Amino acid sequence: MATSDRSRAEYQRRVNRVVDYIQAHRAEDLSLDTLAAVAAFSPFHFHRVFKSMTGENLREFIQRTRLETAASHLVQRPRADILEIALENGFSSASAFARAFKERFGMSASAWRNGGATDARKARQADRKPGQVERNPCKAAACAPDQDASSSGTDARQDEEEIMNVTVKTLPSYHVAYVRNVGPYGPEGSVGEAWQRLVRWASARDLWTPDRICLSIAHDNPKVTEPAKCRLDAAIVIPQGFKADGDVNVTDIAGGKYAAGAWVGDARTIGSAWDQLFGKWLPESGYQPDHRPCFELYQGEFHDPKTNNFRCELCLPVRPL
Repeated sequence: MATSDRSRAEYQRRVNRVVDYIQAHRAEDLSLDTLAAVAAFSPFHFHRVFKSMTGENLREFIQRTRLETAASHLVQRPRADILEIALENGFSSASAFARAFKERFGMSASAWRNGGATDARKARQADRKPGQVERNPCKAAACAPDQDASSSGTDARQDEEEIMNVTVKTLPSYHVAYVRNVGPYGPEGSVGEAWQRLVRWASARDLWTPDRICLSIAHDNPKVTEPAKCRLDAAIVIPQGFKADGDVNVTDIAGGKYAAGAWVGDARTIGSAWDQLFGKWLPESGYQPDHRPCFELYQGEFHDPKTNNFRCELCLPVRPL
């Protein structure tokens, strides 16, 4: 078996352990730390790893699994109390279960039990194309996003995958001044304002030079953390001796082994580039994420005002699988 196949198979085994654990412990508190430990991955990046292998966010997968199992039990155990089924599947109260169930299935649990499940199954069968089978919840090997032929934008992602050249390298530690933004990532957020503040501060101190090194450090996963609470630091490497002041903070970014993917594009497409790094390259690489933040590394004149494209390396901290 090729190294990439062995690596992906190991990712699948670890994530499938988590899928089995969730199913067997639905009534328990399924914390991130607990599930990451089951998979033997760092909690810092486990959300992205799980999404890359299953096609679903961890929180959404847990909620769906609990609701779908409860829906089956409502039909299979007609004499069981609805609250009993809700508690067995990890819901803390009847009201929490009722809200979640109606949002998922469009009816109450009692309506589902009293014929709604049969009606829903008939509707699915009527909508099904000839020869199409009903898809059951699946594990990592079958649900990985890169195997989903129905996804939109496939050609664009394939083009991006072809141009991203990923190398594993040892990066130095960086002493940086940074401006922190809290809010949505991407063009719709206020990240640009943080960069403008950093540029003004660095220019006034003769640090915004043609050979400058800048970092964009994301502390949160926007598919997990509320967009309004996502933290991102716009940073520039500075000489030792510079102190924090009213405009910036100063910190050190740990060096070490990183997977660095070369990327060129605009702010709207960098998210899908990160998805490719986590979803395509990482599971076949023989590496796993290390417990350090990801960042984008920008060197020199990294922005082309004519095309509005940026040039950087996507830097993912890694250690051997």
